[in-house]
Amino acid sequence: MSIVDRRDFLTKLSAGTAFLGGEALLSPRHAEQLPVQNTWDMSWVERVQRAQYKVVFDSSSLADGTALDLADGVWTDYKTVYGSDDVARMVIIMRALGQVMAFNDNLWEKYGIGEERKVNDPDTKVSAKRNPWGHQLDTLHARGAIFLVCNRASMNWATTAAKRTERDIEEVKNDVRNGLVPGAILMPTGVFALARAQNAGCAYMRGA
Repeated sequence: MSIVDRRDFLTKLSAGTAFLGGEALLSPRHAEQLPVQNTWDMSWVERVQRAQYKVVFDSSSLADGTALDLADGVWTDYKTVYGSDDVARMVIIMRALGQVMAFNDNLWEKYGIGEERKVNDPDTKVSAKRNPWGHQLDTLHARGAIFLVCNRASMNWATTAAKRTERDIEEVKNDVRNGLVPGAILMPTGVFALARAQNAGCAYMRGA
């Protein structure tokens, strides 16, 4: 095959590949515009993308409550360097055994989460009847943090809690859906939330 023939072949091949690619593949920009199915709240993605710098913290157990300290510290570092909280966005994923960190005080008291998870109130030193991380969560929320909560883990917990307290399962599930701390958003799974946050440009950090 001559150089001219080879060049003509490669030109046609490139054109064909581009055509097929246009049909089969979606660019990141195009993919971002895909419609969201069902009722999942994905508005947080745009908030993340608007920030110049963003970090996601993976909090999969209550021992990872230090994720809140890390998020606060990292955010303060960005503010120290750039002079504003607005340049950065912190996303905290509460999944697996860490999802109860996103449950409000009512859920902690009603379902005895402190006793169940062996978590003591830092003030009373007995089983917590309120969310021990509530103040930190409120502070981070006020700064613009996003809390993403694993729905699968939360509903599994609700099923177990319903049996433990002899309540109707759907009643407990509804309590959970309506009993998250301010700023918390249920996602299908924590793994999905973690991946989607990284898709949106977040740097990854372990919760502890």
